Amino acid sequence: MEASRDMTKTGQLQRGKSSLGSPNGRAASEEVLPVVLYRAPGYLARRFQQVCAALIAESLASEGLSQLQWAVMTCVDDRPGIDQRHLAQGLGIAPVNAGQVVDQLEANGIVQRRMNEKDRRVRELFLTTRGAKLRRRLQPVNTIANARILAPLEPHERDSLIALMVRVIEGNAVYARPGAGRRKRGSGKKPPP
Repeated sequence: MEASRDMTKTGQLQRGKSSLGSPNGRAASEEVLPVVLYRAPGYLARRFQQVCAALIAESLASEGLSQLQWAVMTCVDDRPGIDQRHLAQGLGIAPVNAGQVVDQLEANGIVQRRMNEKDRRVRELFLTTRGAKLRRRLQPVNTIANARILAPLEPHERDSLIALMVRVIEGNAVYARPGAGRRKRGSGKKPPP
């Protein structure tokens, strides 16, 4: 537990405060904690995901698209003819979730499924004309949202962060899969007290 705690920008070690008060004289319930409470990778990754999800969702809100729908549109546009299994694998989501998102986008006239000529069981995915126009219209807005995510960094730091994130993800590829780290439903195991 101690290893997950670290110094904040102010140099103070943040720990749980008793209800009797904190060093600044406020009751613990009134104390304002820093945005970054711990410097542990798992904690920071979750907080970074919150920032990313909020900014990307904001950029897509005008069209009512979710971040996952946008990711599917992007992948289908970049790889016309991709099938759902490879789409799910590329996005790191369960195939059933990929199918549900494709169903939603197909119902909205954004994506279409076509039968593979060599294997009639496989459905290839393509953006419709409407989907391609929507993607082209939202791409600049999404690019700006992604730039806002990294705006606090200098340009060379942005490149370094992306390179390091790719290395960490590729180096832990066995864990970069749908459902990794989640408790199984009905496992009967309760967290320790």
